[in-house]
Amino acid sequence: MTTIYYSRARDRALQTIEAPRAGTWVYVTAPDDDELDELAAAYELDRDNLEDAVDIYEAPRIEVEGGLVYIYTRYCYPEGKEIATEPLLIIYTADRLITVARAQTSILARLSHDQVEFVTTQRTKLLLQILVEINRSYELQAHKVSRRLLQLRGQMRQLRLTTREFVGIIELEEDLNEFLSALQPQALLFKSLLNGKYLRLYEDDRDIVEDIERSTSELITLVQGRLRTLVNMRQAYDAIATTNLNATFKRLTSIAIFLTIPTIIGGIYGMNVGLPLQHARYAFLFVLALIAATSGGMIWFFHRKKWL
Repeated sequence: MTTIYYSRARDRALQTIEAPRAGTWVYVTAPDDDELDELAAAYELDRDNLEDAVDIYEAPRIEVEGGLVYIYTRYCYPEGKEIATEPLLIIYTADRLITVARAQTSILARLSHDQVEFVTTQRTKLLLQILVEINRSYELQAHKVSRRLLQLRGQMRQLRLTTREFVGIIELEEDLNEFLSALQPQALLFKSLLNGKYLRLYEDDRDIVEDIERSTSELITLVQGRLRTLVNMRQAYDAIATTNLNATFKRLTSIAIFLTIPTIIGGIYGMNVGLPLQHARYAFLFVLALIAATSGGMIWFFHRKKWL
């Protein structure tokens, strides 16, 4: 689906128009092959570059083709069925800005719903605002992960962590690793923008790019910290599970040993051969007392050695 937005400094209200014109923001979401063909023909774009925009595994980078700047980024999208980030292509042309998103998403909802002040005729500022929204998607998810970590740590302290929640820890770890694989090349991308090779930046624009770059570095540090916490939690859970399993096996082994003693004594006195005290009146009680004394002595010995 293609939506064309337009606003200008004298009339900042965001409008949706039908026909393309200079100074517009062309927002394309979930395009099929026919829509990509039409987009390439209408705006003289490279078809192969557009194909890369809908590749779910496309990495962040910048390309210049035919005087147009193609900026490939990835935004946080943990609701996705396959991976936790999605590609977003931003095309910077001489008279408009074009964004191509592989899937329907709310990543730019604040912009398309006119909740953030901007004008489409100022292409560079709009581009930078989109990059701000991309970082914001990671920040929101990082805060959710932090809350989830606190919850999991509390459950771990109370030994109430289920197998399902442990699987959730592994999934969170995978998501954070994916965030890092997207944020680290994006940080290099923002550094490339600062040198002015791809875009003409004014002083205010450079300040915004520096803020975005700083925010990205802080996000990388935050994600790395949360990742270390998750790894430590997983290792702690493994250690606790192993300790509990060893303790269980130790108890079961001890019980087996304790049961072996009366089994041996009972087996001996159950044989059809001549045995001591076999004609004694209290032979059965003597055998029970012998079993109890021997078992009690073994339990005391195991307890003293801390084998229980």
